[in-house]
Amino acid sequence: MVLCTMSLHCLEREAYAVYVALNAFRFVLRTQRPRVAPSPKHIFQPLITTSTAQLMEIDFNIHKTNSSYFADLDVARAHLVCTLFSRAIEQMRGGTEAWAAVTGSISSSSKKGQPMFGLALGAVSCSFRRELRPYDDYEMWTRLLAWDDKWVYIVTHFVKAGAAEPGASSLYPEQQRQQQPMSGKPAEKDEEDEFVEPGKQIYATAISKCVFKSGRKTVAPELMLRMSGLLPPAEGEEGAGQKEGLRPDMTLEEVEQRRRKGLEIAEMLSGKYQQSLEAKFEGSGSEVLGKHMDGSGVVGVVSTLMQLARLKKSQVL
Repeated sequence: MVLCTMSLHCLEREAYAVYVALNAFRFVLRTQRPRVAPSPKHIFQPLITTSTAQLMEIDFNIHKTNSSYFADLDVARAHLVCTLFSRAIEQMRGGTEAWAAVTGSISSSSKKGQPMFGLALGAVSCSFRRELRPYDDYEMWTRLLAWDDKWVYIVTHFVKAGAAEPGASSLYPEQQRQQQPMSGKPAEKDEEDEFVEPGKQIYATAISKCVFKSGRKTVAPELMLRMSGLLPPAEGEEGAGQKEGLRPDMTLEEVEQRRRKGLEIAEMLSGKYQQSLEAKFEGSGSEVLGKHMDGSGVVGVVSTLMQLARLKKSQVL
């Protein structure tokens, strides 16, 4: 009975994971994209993904289990990347000139077939500030923090639902939450509404380090940003922001300043810190406390039950 219940529970979680993933991936499709095309002004804006602390994610403390936050991060990242980079993803998967720029040859890609393109997770760090109770509603505010020659850094804030009201919805104007009054004057706001207290309204904050991959080849973040129309033209280049004397939403210098500031925060996930941590692994020959089985799977459950019943003493089945 216990094994049957656990199996159904695992199947339920797997089915839910597949659903939420497909719900995010659909924004790559042209028919599912927002009517407003992403532009340089959107590059650092957050995308809000709503969710609820489901019963299957609750631990023995009657809180949302910490491990489930990382599954939520997968979903939030997928929504952001598939929304902001939809045009670039379409090109990289379609064998266009942009794809040839990465492979160096159109003919070779057509002969060997299209490699799989995707976003790989290199590292993630999450800090927890406040617990989520069963069926608490929350929002994930996810945005691009920075990038370098290889890695893309994405930050996600888990926020109490309704605690922070955005001033505008730039990609989805129809979702505008704050309606301007008939008088034309902005609505008065309570001073408490202008600030989000991290200890009370932010449940957790995470930073993810990701890389675009086409097969085994790394695709530079700058290339993906340019193909998506997210980078403004450099001074002297012809671009959409310079047509008809219009100023671009953000200049390349402004984007670069924000990128560098974001990299200072993302330094915690850099390779040199990771290498320092890996150097702490003592490996073979070192004295250890012992070895435990994790108790998962059919073998692990049976072994644990036998030990509880004193039918076996060893940790090995």
